[in-house]
Amino acid sequence: MELADLRYKELAAKTGVAERALYNYVATKNPSMPPADIAVKIAKALGVSVEYLVTGKVNEPQAEDQDFQKIHKYAGLIAKIDQLSDRQKALLQELVTELAS
Repeated sequence: MELADLRYKELAAKTGVAERALYNYVATKNPSMPPADIAVKIAKALGVSVEYLVTGKVNEPQAEDQDFQKIHKYAGLIAKIDQLSDRQKALLQELVTELAS
């Protein structure tokens, strides 16, 4: 949730899972395991695999998984960039291009 920059309320809206249930799966001292169908909804909303959601581990990256891991790593930043105006995005792209060269 932190990487995707989502709060319980936002995740509940994206998944249709009650906020309290999400809290029980994540934030309690003894978190419960969500049923498989709920885990799939949560993982999809967060842009992660169910395996990652349940274990917190990512398998050894395959070539195609490396791009996914990069996207996942920067998901919060991407979400914030998506909120910028077209002009701001263009300026940011210029800045990043300049910094990378």
